[in-house]
Amino acid sequence: MANIITELLDRREIPNYLSGVAAVGKDWVLNEIPTDAEGWIGTGDDGIAIDEINSERCLIKYELWDGPPPALDTWDRTWSGSVHLTSGKIEAVDQHSGSVSYGAEFDLGRENSTWQVRVHRKALGHEEFTPNIIGFTLLKLQFWLDH
Repeated sequence: MANIITELLDRREIPNYLSGVAAVGKDWVLNEIPTDAEGWIGTGDDGIAIDEINSERCLIKYELWDGPPPALDTWDRTWSGSVHLTSGKIEAVDQHSGSVSYGAEFDLGRENSTWQVRVHRKALGHEEFTPNIIGFTLLKLQFWLDH
């Protein structure tokens, strides 16, 4: 069974202009990555484009695992794929009206590697306070290397 090596909960709330997660210093790559057929996620060298423009606020948690993590069935949506990162460090990027903001850096501990990644999404809601009213989304990104 796989174990978690390290994790980071980025306490910075991201407004509704999340572009995705990019290798540190490579935020420009997110503009060039097409999303999947559902229009939610896409990967390219040094970035994961994540379209969460309908979420007013997002929080992101990063996890580094020593193998494939167990499935999380309680989340609304899950995507799996791979991404090549040259720096081995990533950060959330949000872009609005020509300005760019960054989240906390998460160090994966290895440069120039292709990572397996799983992205989980959960829109918060409770009873009649539906997710579209609350407008708050949690994203969990899990990384591991194939051995």
